[in-house]
Amino acid sequence: MDDRNEAPDAELAALAGAGDTAAFGALVKRYQVAAVRLATIISGSPDEAPDIVQEAFVKAYRALGSRPVPEMVRSWMLRIVANEAHNSRRGSERRIRRDDRYAGWSGSDSADTMTAALSAVEAGTLLGANGRLSVRDREVIGYRYFAGLSEAETAAAVGTAMGTVKSRTARALERLRKDLHARGWSHG
Repeated sequence: MDDRNEAPDAELAALAGAGDTAAFGALVKRYQVAAVRLATIISGSPDEAPDIVQEAFVKAYRALGSRPVPEMVRSWMLRIVANEAHNSRRGSERRIRRDDRYAGWSGSDSADTMTAALSAVEAGTLLGANGRLSVRDREVIGYRYFAGLSEAETAAAVGTAMGTVKSRTARALERLRKDLHARGWSHG
């Protein structure tokens, strides 16, 4: 196979299961960004997300050699990422304080510094509000909006019906909106 970038997920997964590390590398490249976003939103830790994803992808690679190729490879891989992120969040008592995250900022008044600071504050606010949601809410928002899965893919990853995903997503977004509103946050 010359062009792995064009190969279907199932074909790459089958090759990876037979020991083709380059095929698995193509899958990793394809889903790396979505996986880091998902790990960040579920674990609540942008700093730990890359390590979580790496561990999840190692587990996925090992599993491909001992099981049939999953029907929805992307959902399956991201489910492993979500499980690792849940484990990381449960196993750690750490809480990142906003002051610690922003301690390295300079006192510069440049427009770029101010824009970066405001973006970081907004990201921190959203991540904090998301962290106050239930695990199920964080998960469905993570799959849909941070990993970019469709409702069908999210349903496969969560192991539920599409209608359930749709209603959980709507309720989670409403809870997130209420939390942000109660804290006086308004996105301009």
